[in-house]
Amino acid sequence: MAGSFEFFRKNQKSMLVAVAVLAMLAFFVLPPFLQMGGGAASADPVVASWTGGQVREGELERAVALRTLTNRFLLQAAAAAGRDPSRLPTFPEGEELLVREMVLAREAGQLGMVVSNTAINEFLAGWTNNMVRQDQFDAIIGSLRYGRTPVLAADLFESLRTALTARNMLLLFQTGFSGDPPGWRWDFYKRLEQTATVEAFPVAVEDLAVSVPEPADADLRAFFETYKNDLPVARSPDPGFKEPHQIRYASLTAQRKQFEDEAAKTITDDDVKAYYEANKETRYRASPKTDAAAKPASPAAAAADAEGPADEQPASATTDAAEAVTSPAEPADAEAAGEAPAVEPDQAETPAADAGAARRRQISVRPVSMRLNDAEDDEAGEPVTAVSGDEEPAAAEDAESTPADKPAADVTPPGRDGDAEPGSAATEDEKPVVEMSFQSLDEVADQIRQQLTSERATARIDAIFSALAADLTGYAEDRAVWLARGQDGEAEPVAPDVEKIAAKQGLVAVQSDWVAAPAAVAAGGIGTSFEFVPDPGSRFGIRQQRWVEMIFGEGAIALRPLTSRDAEGNRYFSWKQEDREERVPTFAEARETVLKAWRIVQARPLAKQRADEIAAAASERGLAEIVGKEAAEQVRTVGPFAWLTEGAAGFGAPPTLSTPQDLVMPGEDLMRAVFSTEAGQGATAFNQPQTFCYALRVITFEPAEADLRTRFTEAQGDQRRLAMVAQESFAEVFTTWMTGLEESAGLTWNRDPRPVR
Repeated sequence: MAGSFEFFRKNQKSMLVAVAVLAMLAFFVLPPFLQMGGGAASADPVVASWTGGQVREGELERAVALRTLTNRFLLQAAAAAGRDPSRLPTFPEGEELLVREMVLAREAGQLGMVVSNTAINEFLAGWTNNMVRQDQFDAIIGSLRYGRTPVLAADLFESLRTALTARNMLLLFQTGFSGDPPGWRWDFYKRLEQTATVEAFPVAVEDLAVSVPEPADADLRAFFETYKNDLPVARSPDPGFKEPHQIRYASLTAQRKQFEDEAAKTITDDDVKAYYEANKETRYRASPKTDAAAKPASPAAAAADAEGPADEQPASATTDAAEAVTSPAEPADAEAAGEAPAVEPDQAETPAADAGAARRRQISVRPVSMRLNDAEDDEAGEPVTAVSGDEEPAAAEDAESTPADKPAADVTPPGRDGDAEPGSAATEDEKPVVEMSFQSLDEVADQIRQQLTSERATARIDAIFSALAADLTGYAEDRAVWLARGQDGEAEPVAPDVEKIAAKQGLVAVQSDWVAAPAAVAAGGIGTSFEFVPDPGSRFGIRQQRWVEMIFGEGAIALRPLTSRDAEGNRYFSWKQEDREERVPTFAEARETVLKAWRIVQARPLAKQRADEIAAAASERGLAEIVGKEAAEQVRTVGPFAWLTEGAAGFGAPPTLSTPQDLVMPGEDLMRAVFSTEAGQGATAFNQPQTFCYALRVITFEPAEADLRTRFTEAQGDQRRLAMVAQESFAEVFTTWMTGLEESAGLTWNRDPRPVR
């Protein structure tokens, strides 16, 4: 002890300094470290929570990454098994769907559903058809990385366990709808086959909104906060105050008819004639003609005509146009050595049908060849066909003419047993002469004039657009240099003046205000135009790209020249001038819009009340009489229309909701109201965005329900259309069920789920 105390006394100053330093460190440095440790949870906040569970930011990020890796593992395993990965479905990705799976797994756990490791192995065996060995699985897993960390089989199993549990839960739900309930099928059939005719009177909600008093500022702010992050949707009854992506653009339109009318004035008769001469051999050839019918009939054919119809003649006396342009089959060994034997009398008596069948089995069809050098063809011993029709094909030197008085039975038509060589007298009379002929200039003059008109109009538009593209590109480059130099000391480059260009070139100029993509499409014209762009992955190497995709899409830049065209043939040259990304405005900026939307929502009960009053009296008299003379012109007779229509849907697509003329954006609620009301009675329903409440009077249904039930019974075999409607209804039921499940689980998001990357 003495020694220890002595050591302390000798070094007390330095030791006291060390203790003081440690105290200072404990006082000033330790608390932040403790706070950092205690703040670890705040650095990894809860993203979503539900009854009995939650997921933090890091956990969700890892789950999303693992799901992507799990799908990659499955696709590589399928490829190793010889399956086509591009045709295989994978499990959902993205934050929202993964959290939904977690909620479904919670529900499945409460029902006692468990996915074991054995079940996962069985799924993998089925996925690969038992064609992948364990070492191949290990190699695939070994190639996967989460950042720089290798992925373990246990990680993949846990991701698959959640996915399979959720899938089993969905299959359990879907099983309750297998086969489609009979009531559903009858309802689907009615929606497709029964039509209604109604009287309709629209009560505009906006007209009544002006009478709604202005709310307190606090109520209006709360209304704004509820919908400030939502984009406006045309068919949604809920407002949206978030400003969508908008642009300002300039465009110049070349109207097809105007340019073609101008081009037509420049087409002369000499132009038409020159085009005809240059293209007649490729575009204006007449149908091939043969002179077989015009030449005198051979003795055999004359004998056949004398005997009677072809189907009653001996085989040796029947020929037709098809036989006239065929070459005989290669001779058999016995026949190749000498001349063709004459047809025996008993063969001459064979019915034509039997002989024709034998002939079809024997002949080989060869196309007639066009020969320009008769001498060379003669030397080669090939069949010769005259080009002009004035020259006859040369006959073989060793061939002898068939006497005109020789009996028909002694003449062997080509293609039968023992045919004579091509070019011999036995075949020359029946051999066609193909004559090349052309449509006359008078016949095709209008067609040529229209073709030249279109080509010249297109060429002029192309030249104008090319010059515009060069000018716009030059302006964009000059402006970029001006901006890079800091805009000092030089005047800003002058942008192309669309009005002057339009006046000079005969175009139509447009300078838009701020516009979003849906509004641009709804306006028609350039909003619905498109252009053909290269696409090596498509069947024909090109595809249509919509103008809104080109100018609103990701990567679209200002001052880039764009060309497009519409279905009527009008062409457009356009460029984006300014771009404004979607944003949430302040309450002060959006106040007028918020107030208008609030009044419309508050006025809907007033519109419903007015429509109910009109519909209540509809069973006794027509709507025009009820609403009075001033409003009677707004009453429309609509129909007949069905609930669902297949008119606009392509082959294999499900039927869509009907959009009868004079009904503004009708929805399911309106159709349900119409088709659940008896003929002669009244009903009310809002349209889909709830901007109008319709007072309705059903006039008639076609066919009547009794007739429709008979048809339904007879049409039980036609289930394809009903199945497509069932898919839509099942989707609605599933959405409702899933929403209820999430509500019962108390699912709450503390931020918006991120989209799939």
